[in-house]
Amino acid sequence: MLIYSTFFRPVFWIAMALLYVVMFTGAGYWARDLGVHLAWWKWLLAALWYGLVSFALAGGFTLIGEREKRAGWRHMGFFLAIAVIVGVVLWFVVI
Repeated sequence: MLIYSTFFRPVFWIAMALLYVVMFTGAGYWARDLGVHLAWWKWLLAALWYGLVSFALAGGFTLIGEREKRAGWRHMGFFLAIAVIVGVVLWFVVI
């Protein structure tokens, strides 16, 4: 298939990396516009949380794409539940 060609695979990951860069850059401007001051370690915790959410979704959908539906849904359910708990703790305690 054309999507699985040697050209489009790297292009997909480059586009994903660009989206991450735009998201993190936009988060800085968004926080500055709202007057929210976050220390570097708070930004690091937020980035780690975002990485956990990305891992949960990417891993889960990869497993589903590999025809491991049950494992994919369990993976997403487990790691997204952890991400929600960690996100609530970050929101109320740290930020």
